[in-house]
Amino acid sequence: MHLQLLVFVTVVEKKNFSRAAEALNLTQPAVSQQIHSLEDYYQVKLFERNNKRVELTQAGELLYPYALQILRLHQEAYQSISDLLGLVTGKLTIGASLTIGEYVLPRLLAYFTKQYPDVEIAVTIGNTEMIAEYALTNRIDIGLVEGPVKPANLVISPFLEDELILIVPPYHRFASQSEVDVPDLENEIFIVREAGSGTRFALTEILHSLQIHSRRNIQFGSTQAIKEAVEFGLGVSFISKWSIQKELKLKSLYALRIKDHSLVREFSVLWKKDRFQSRAMLEFSKLTLSTDFISSLETMGG
Repeated sequence: MHLQLLVFVTVVEKKNFSRAAEALNLTQPAVSQQIHSLEDYYQVKLFERNNKRVELTQAGELLYPYALQILRLHQEAYQSISDLLGLVTGKLTIGASLTIGEYVLPRLLAYFTKQYPDVEIAVTIGNTEMIAEYALTNRIDIGLVEGPVKPANLVISPFLEDELILIVPPYHRFASQSEVDVPDLENEIFIVREAGSGTRFALTEILHSLQIHSRRNIQFGSTQAIKEAVEFGLGVSFISKWSIQKELKLKSLYALRIKDHSLVREFSVLWKKDRFQSRAMLEFSKLTLSTDFISSLETMGG
């Protein structure tokens, strides 16, 4: 029954038998057989099938939330028994906003997986808004975000200090400076992240609080794209100090601070308040909040 429900949920999420088979590493006939067995068990039709996609019947829509709950309880039971035996195993689903996911999380996971090699890791990368939503809807166990999050139904703990720094290309008029005055930033073109991003929120706050009026904003969906846009002279941007280490060493970008202003924010770890906490989740959150490990990250971050 567990396999049948897993196949059912995967077909619902993929909306296609072939994609579900690929995700589960099964053949398409095997997926079809599991669905047929489940339909025989409940004596109802669960999907309306056509050539391109499948749609849930009314019975399928009714079964779906129960199937999710049964699979979650099965995983919790497995984890509880593993925890009783002192094992750190199972699957840990982590969500991370882009800056953390690209530049901080790999360091955390390198350390974590050396200590706990039997834990299966699945990572989802998105903006802060998306990661918070995934935590609330149980699509991830734990999230790491760089933007402010409404605390309702979430446990939120700061774990790492970040600084936003101004980046410019090597030939920019600011490139030879270590600091820039606020008035000098008037009418610059700013390269920004999309709405919902923690970095976008922070930049909006900076421009507003310092009363800086940009000539215009150009929006990109990732930190890497922003760095390349700045490097090619499209404009300037504020990004996390964690994301610029390689470019500073290569001198493909230059970093400055705003005179008499400290642009500091906190990265946070979060999870849903009533979320079952497996041993793997507890150990990962403990590592993330570890003072010694954070100190080592700060040293690596420069």
